[in-house]
Amino acid sequence: MWRNAIVVLLSLSPFAAAEDPWVRFSGDGSRIVVERAGITEFGGVSRAVFVEGDNNNVVGNRSHALNGAVRFSERATPFGKAMVSEATYGEPGAEFQYTLILKRLIEIDAFTIEAVFHNRSDRDVRLRAFDLLDARKNSGGAFRVPDSDAWLVTPLMEDAPAVSLTLAEKRLKEAALLYDKDGHGFLVGPVGPAEAYTSFQAVGKEFIAGVEMDGVLVRAGESRRSEEMIFSFEPVEAATKIWTRWVAATHGARLHRGPVYGWCSWYDRTTKIDETHITEVTRTIAENPDVFGKGIIQIDDGYQKMDGDWSANEKFPSGMEAVAKRIREAGCTPGVWFAPLMMHPDHPWQKKHPDAMQKNAQGISSFSNPNPFHPAGANWINPSHPESRKFLANIIGDAVKQGFGYIKIDFNGIGNQFVDPTKTRLQAFRELYALYREAAGEETYILSCLGSPTRGVVGFIDSARVGPDSHPGGFPHCLDSVLRFQIFHGEWWQNDADVSYLARKLESRKVGYTSQGEGMWKSWHGIVALTGGTAMISEPIQMPDVKEVWRNYEIMRPPGPEKSRLLGLGKSAENQAFGFVASRPYGDFAVFNLYNPGSQAKPIELDLTAAGLPAGVKCAVFDFWSNELLGYATGSYSTGPLEPLSSRLLRFTPVVDPNVDLPVLVGSDLHLTMGAAEVADVRAAPSELTVELKAGGARKGSLTFLSNRTLSAKSSENCKLDSVEKIGENLWRIHLSGRKWDSPQSFVLGIGPVPNVSQQ
Repeated sequence: MWRNAIVVLLSLSPFAAAEDPWVRFSGDGSRIVVERAGITEFGGVSRAVFVEGDNNNVVGNRSHALNGAVRFSERATPFGKAMVSEATYGEPGAEFQYTLILKRLIEIDAFTIEAVFHNRSDRDVRLRAFDLLDARKNSGGAFRVPDSDAWLVTPLMEDAPAVSLTLAEKRLKEAALLYDKDGHGFLVGPVGPAEAYTSFQAVGKEFIAGVEMDGVLVRAGESRRSEEMIFSFEPVEAATKIWTRWVAATHGARLHRGPVYGWCSWYDRTTKIDETHITEVTRTIAENPDVFGKGIIQIDDGYQKMDGDWSANEKFPSGMEAVAKRIREAGCTPGVWFAPLMMHPDHPWQKKHPDAMQKNAQGISSFSNPNPFHPAGANWINPSHPESRKFLANIIGDAVKQGFGYIKIDFNGIGNQFVDPTKTRLQAFRELYALYREAAGEETYILSCLGSPTRGVVGFIDSARVGPDSHPGGFPHCLDSVLRFQIFHGEWWQNDADVSYLARKLESRKVGYTSQGEGMWKSWHGIVALTGGTAMISEPIQMPDVKEVWRNYEIMRPPGPEKSRLLGLGKSAENQAFGFVASRPYGDFAVFNLYNPGSQAKPIELDLTAAGLPAGVKCAVFDFWSNELLGYATGSYSTGPLEPLSSRLLRFTPVVDPNVDLPVLVGSDLHLTMGAAEVADVRAAPSELTVELKAGGARKGSLTFLSNRTLSAKSSENCKLDSVEKIGENLWRIHLSGRKWDSPQSFVLGIGPVPNVSQQ
């Protein structure tokens, strides 16, 4: 609706007299001026770079004169009204003109900028880029801060470290945070509608925010808009929410499908997978639903006859439809992996349609070198060719007809040469995923295996891989990405952190072990559950040594229901505190994983107020892995020395006084979220306590309560209340077993009289 909002034109003088806008055009229009606290000087110029014949040309607000007066209006945006300043550059009758549009948001501390390139000539040209805001001094802009060492540049859409502005000399994909430790600064990123990829280039303590137009054709007499980019000066957490939700609105984010869990074949057997193994896994899951639930069983690479021919090979003699049917009969969702754009060099389709294969600008076919998983190498399909589109749609459509309800799409390299020369890479990518979604239908769950976020899939997929492959030896690298990219979970899609493993090392596992130690394995296992999008494993679950650690799957299934966040994002280069605050009728609590990413042992501090807990309130601190109450903290908490790459997974429960008259739940070892995924409600009456449990979490475990009154077992439903154990002063551990994966449970405890204080 907002895109079609009515524009109300305002005269220059009333608008200018009403206030002194903090973002505006300079008097002659040749510069954009920005005034914000903490920034010494901020100004920039804007231009389009295009190619006419063999010559590079520019048109912009510094190279061309203002054409008439700046025009003012008011427009609607997804975040309220904006005051708009619009200027056009290039003399009347000029062959090339440039329109620059500034929107200053009224209700939030932000502005957006977009541009339009006008080809008024009688010749076609190629549009290379928009330098939307060039703040470099030698270009006519300016950007100075009091201390560039204190300002941190944090990439938001690529796996690159956050570094100081002094050291940041890199072009970053799409978006970034630029803040100092006191919170001065801004987020810069695209907001759509989806037109083209953007970039943020830090150079010499200054920057350029640009739009990559990929040399698209702009025909004679036509105009072409840039991507719109936001500069949000809100605090980091608010700025990221504004940005991700604005993109979600303009890109049509698809969020109605919730988190999933299950088993994937890739790390278990890689391409050596076969039907017999899948059948054994399926049988194991079917016979042990209280362990595994009824989630996804996903067949990964290795089942196909060849890349491009996604029918079953000789290792799957029953065929893929029969395998999918068997998985459905077990009550699970059959899933299958595709690399639709990959094609074996000997595939007959490419010989029939050579013009539908990817080529570079020189006409040379794209080719991937052989590797152990694809020993013949691969050519790549051009997704924009009409024959390609029919071929790709059939791949996805056939899988749905065979009964697969979960599709994982991998290897998304689309190339850069498209049939329609007016399409950018982003537009071509979105058209490809629109095709996938149409072929899959609305009910099929699509996971895009990306590695890092892209707007190309927003609105078409249900889940996105947001980190590298989680090989057991590479967890530290995975964590850097997964934690940083958590801002997209529940905003653009469900985040997929890739698989976790059920122990540091298992003899029957083929892909190795967590070389950094037990602490690193626990860190990754907890983070996968807290990420909240998918909780997948990839082990030979039917093997005896894996069976011994089945419980480590139970405690991560289903994924955590709360939206976790990375504290310190934008202000610290270290990803140390990740978690959530849960609001419940029976009492709020927080769960945070405190992680030491360094190479030396050190304590990790948590500011409880910054984490979202009430200021000045004492909190009980419970450790998941040791299943014990560590003590109490007010205001802040320190782990004490943590070994490198290790963490503490802690629950913080506000308590008015340890000597409470009614019991307070302070801990759980039934699920890694310690109450968020497995506890539905806690109701206290004067003489009894009723606890309702959700289906998630372990079959057997315990809850820990703080109570100065004696607790005793009374009754239970759909679970066994094994015992009530006093484990310390005012601490009680409730031991449970026999929990069912598909049934809510409850139990009732008796509460003794209030102790006589004079007798204590």
